Amino acid sequence: MFLTWFAQGQDVSFSQFYAHPLYLNPAFAGSLGVPRINLQYRDQWHALPGAYVTQSLSFDLPVPLLQGGLGLHLVRDAQAEGLLKTLETGFIYASHFRVGEKWRVSGALEAGYHHHRIDWARLVFADNVDPYRGEHLPTAEIPPADQAYGYADFSTGLLLYGERLFAGLAVHHLSEPAQSWYRDTENSSRLYRKYTLHVGTRIPIHGHGYWRKTFDLSPQVVLLQQGPFRQFNYGLLANYHGFTGGAWLRQDLAFRYDALIFLVGYMKKRWHFTYSYDFTLSGLGARSGGTSEISLSFLLRDFTQDLAFPFYRPYKDYIGE
Repeated sequence: MFLTWFAQGQDVSFSQFYAHPLYLNPAFAGSLGVPRINLQYRDQWHALPGAYVTQSLSFDLPVPLLQGGLGLHLVRDAQAEGLLKTLETGFIYASHFRVGEKWRVSGALEAGYHHHRIDWARLVFADNVDPYRGEHLPTAEIPPADQAYGYADFSTGLLLYGERLFAGLAVHHLSEPAQSWYRDTENSSRLYRKYTLHVGTRIPIHGHGYWRKTFDLSPQVVLLQQGPFRQFNYGLLANYHGFTGGAWLRQDLAFRYDALIFLVGYMKKRWHFTYSYDFTLSGLGARSGGTSEISLSFLLRDFTQDLAFPFYRPYKDYIGE
């Protein structure tokens, strides 16, 4: 009964944060130094019918004339087998500049649009069903004037990165736009600002003898806050001969665990494939069926930079570094 009065939610949250870097932080736009395409698919809670299915597409590239980069990303989210659909679009401009010989900084602004649509004809209300015969009856509920609405949205981000370390801060929904299916403002609610802090590093591990590098370790931390919701993600990835594997934990700041995330992937010179599975640790447990996420990234030119970013560093078996 109370949920019909008041409910809260937060933005879509991917398990593979860096497989869609523009969604995590717009300052990633153009930072890789080559044009890049990212595709992502997330199917949350397999055992629960009509839960959440999310798809994303992003493209970014460096633009030397602008001394920065441009980016475009789309996120489509469907709930209850498509009864409620959301489409987010964002256009990004990022400015890049050097801080000393080894460090670079990227600052970005993003302007976007969110579109929400509901299939009112598929909703079932209490007066739709005859309590004795089970027959489907017309409802007295009055639908909203528009079964779709949208609003502009703005975000910003800052990124510091080098050969071994990167760290970033992003703020989404700067204007906290109003959300409502109705045209009056009394029934609207604000989309809370989302704050994201993320840090990662790359640690080359060398073998004995000739100091031949054997693999990389990449610890990662992502902290998010949106309204009353707080999420803490931390884990470790290992890269060896193009193969990536690792595990993450997702929890809130009160150490209530949500999921244990396992990840495997493989990268060639210009593409990278990753699969992750979320094993639910919260009260849903095994009944949720877990969550699968698949991502595929393409680089449109050869990548030669030595950066700390995860997933975008092809394996090199070299000596002395």
